[in-house]
Amino acid sequence: MRNLIALSLIQVTFLAACGGGGYTSGGGPPPSQNIATPGPPNVETITVDMGPSGVSAVNTAYVSIQICVPNNPAMCQTIDHVEVDTGSTGLRILAGALNLTNVPLPQETNGTPTVFMTECLRFADGSSYGSLRFADITLPVSMKTASSVVVQVIGDPLYPTVPSTCPGPAENTITAFGANGILGVGPFAQDCGSACVATAQPSTYYSCPSTSTCGASTATLAQQVANPVTLFSSDNNGVIVELRPVGSAGAATVTGSLVFGIGTQSNNALGSATVLQEDTFSGLITATYKGTAYSHGFIDSGSNGNFFTDSSIKTCTTPPSPNPWYCPSAEVSETATLQGTNAMMLTANFSVANADGLFNTGYTAFSNLGGTNPDPTGMGFDLGLPFFFGRNVYTAIENATAGSYVGPYFAY
Repeated sequence: MRNLIALSLIQVTFLAACGGGGYTSGGGPPPSQNIATPGPPNVETITVDMGPSGVSAVNTAYVSIQICVPNNPAMCQTIDHVEVDTGSTGLRILAGALNLTNVPLPQETNGTPTVFMTECLRFADGSSYGSLRFADITLPVSMKTASSVVVQVIGDPLYPTVPSTCPGPAENTITAFGANGILGVGPFAQDCGSACVATAQPSTYYSCPSTSTCGASTATLAQQVANPVTLFSSDNNGVIVELRPVGSAGAATVTGSLVFGIGTQSNNALGSATVLQEDTFSGLITATYKGTAYSHGFIDSGSNGNFFTDSSIKTCTTPPSPNPWYCPSAEVSETATLQGTNAMMLTANFSVANADGLFNTGYTAFSNLGGTNPDPTGMGFDLGLPFFFGRNVYTAIENATAGSYVGPYFAY
């Protein structure tokens, strides 16, 4: 969302166990869902699993990305477990996953050769800080490429001092972040846009005359972290996240496809999907739930639960306290109505099970994980990765024509 808070990234860790589960009709997608075959020219493999070593992630969708020094294909590294996030913009890699000695990505300057740029990326549950660098990137299955991409290196050891204006808790390590990086393929072309061009925002971009002295800075559109999809030579107007369904018991792993482009290939047509236009500034839609209209509605693969307000559903009592997850005594079925700025409406059916019971299974994928609304305005309604299982969810990028509609929009 273009509100300078990138996404509602809420992670939880739990002890893993072996096992399986999920959709029971032959193990494949339901008849109404078609999942594109990974491969060139535009389909990447998505995997939902426990994440990098030591993480124990839940409801986190990952891809792998090759990172290279610009114009130097001999200096590359493939990073696995990069989270796919339709709620943020830009590619960000954890320094703990990237060997900067072997892959010395050049730093971005603010126009002065010795003054480099850093960024603070804010989430609903913390923030991440690090340098801005240039990289050539390749998605290794679809073979999509982009050159001289501005990427953030989170937790860059060159910048150990986090500015006081970058609010915590800090998520600058792989364990805290829950991934080796994040691929932000949301509805915006840049992560801040015109707001950061005009004014030095207090907790976004920084200019650093030294590695320990960084002050708030403006950033031109070219200097900002950009949506990598917009930098592809084709299939660059949006994405489709296609994940197989997950049954009420959960699943150990789930696979699917990240499809680049909307209406650009035979495998990415809108078809019968209904388009919900988003607010062009915020990327938000309206979600009406149990008679209340929530103006901060969105669909976000980077959120690992469905987060909403419902005092009738019991919350969990296990630590930490207060626990953000819902723990009903039995699974409940819920319905919201989503409405875009184009007045189109869609029904959103979802379910909520006991989070403690789900986590005790040791599985990593749950279609019925829900939690309380973290939006400080109280108007948030976040349909996270659980909503993606069994659906093909489209995210179109601002100002791009995608299937005869102009983004930004959600569709399913």
